[in-house]
Amino acid sequence: MSKLSVRGFAEMDFTVDVFKVTVTIRAAAPSTGEVITSRKKKTEQFLTVMKEKLGIEPNCFRLESDSVMEEYGSKNTYGYTKKLSLEINADLSALSRFTSLLSELSDVEYAVDFDFSDEAEKEKQVIDAAISNSREKAEIIASSLGKTIQGVEQISFEQPSAGNHRYLAKSVCVDDSPDLETMLKNPVKTLTKSICIDWIID
Repeated sequence: MSKLSVRGFAEMDFTVDVFKVTVTIRAAAPSTGEVITSRKKKTEQFLTVMKEKLGIEPNCFRLESDSVMEEYGSKNTYGYTKKLSLEINADLSALSRFTSLLSELSDVEYAVDFDFSDEAEKEKQVIDAAISNSREKAEIIASSLGKTIQGVEQISFEQPSAGNHRYLAKSVCVDDSPDLETMLKNPVKTLTKSICIDWIID
């Protein structure tokens, strides 16, 4: 018997089903006391808009960071930055309504990341495909040598990350007449896996 090392590769596209929205609230003032007061006012204003117009409770948001410091290169000016994140179902109408409301607020930025609610399961699908790819290659090589696959001696692969249990915000209130941007397709995310298998051939 002999050993045949074959690397398998797989790449698959999946439509995302989770939007993670990160909101950054900023302000500046000549003293720490003023900037902290402004921070509280802007944060309360943001959370009030989210609750009253979208039905999103404050406890649906996760605090990512909160800081007050002197502005670089600007003496006696202090700035604060607060980042909050929210995960919702991948609904473009809800996302459009959410981001449109931010125009009512000042000094608020946002960014959207795309993810899966069941990433571990999707990673498993890609790993299974990579294993099949390795075996197909090994069988072709073994056949050309007049041999057959007898088993597996060793496998090396990237350990998939554990799936995260997600607490998504309840459905976001949306307008009855959607904007054209809400008719776009949800984005896709590509997962790739590579696996090296030592096949036993005879």
